[in-house]
Amino acid sequence: MQRRRSYTYSVLGIGVAAVSCAAILIREADAPALVIAAYRLGLAAVPAGTLALATGRQRRSSAGLWAWSLLAGTFLALHFGFWIASVQQTSVITSVVLVTTNPLFVGLASPFVLRERVPAAVWWGIAISTTGAALMAAEDVSEGLGTLAGDLYALLGAIFGAGYLMIGRRARPRVSWAAYIGAVYPVAAVLLVVSVLVAREPFTGYSVKTFVMLGLLALVPQLVGHSAINWALAYVPAALVAMAILGEPVGATALAAVILREMPSGFEAVGALVVLAGVYVALRPGRLPAGDFG
Repeated sequence: MQRRRSYTYSVLGIGVAAVSCAAILIREADAPALVIAAYRLGLAAVPAGTLALATGRQRRSSAGLWAWSLLAGTFLALHFGFWIASVQQTSVITSVVLVTTNPLFVGLASPFVLRERVPAAVWWGIAISTTGAALMAAEDVSEGLGTLAGDLYALLGAIFGAGYLMIGRRARPRVSWAAYIGAVYPVAAVLLVVSVLVAREPFTGYSVKTFVMLGLLALVPQLVGHSAINWALAYVPAALVAMAILGEPVGATALAAVILREMPSGFEAVGALVVLAGVYVALRPGRLPAGDFG
């Protein structure tokens, strides 16, 4: 059991590290938010769908489980649509910090939606990391109304991201990982492509650099990052997975400092350490009952 827990945490850690670079790639892609989101999911959907068809070894699934997968794809599309718009309208640090407040929504909803007990250690971790997130965002948020729309989009992204995690927690233990992402990614991609067409945004005419960034978005944060997180959802509670994702602002902050020259302030640096402390409190070995690792 301890070995499984360590392995699961390692995969989850790889996933969090991979999604941490998403905000930087989005900033470097010179395209509308919906177009970026559509390319990210569209490019990722092809190998994910192919893998699901090639393996063909998924567990028996009912129409209800596939309905959960379709719903997850819808929430994922909404999550990316709002969050990518947020990254383009506010600072990387504020956007990533606010979008990773989803543990608050997962923790509040899990007992009712999933009938899943949230351990006290996770609540303590949420409280500690939320304090750190507030410190990281304080200076940027205080700049005024200029970033208000971006901040609101990030919070909406957090809400839809929380729904995506809870749906995945409901479906993943009963359907294979390949079958799940092979259904969710294409659904999200189709919805985002339709959104781009409705908005009459162009799919072509962008620079080579932008297309490279779009390809990297599909490969690293999506195929590696989100796929690792979806795999972990079969073995750990949704609230704990959401809690682990709170490590993303730390990675995004470091990358923004190196690549975009967005240096963190003293508040942001201290906040990053507090976020990590909260993640440690929630995830350190022995904090979860063995039964939570199904």
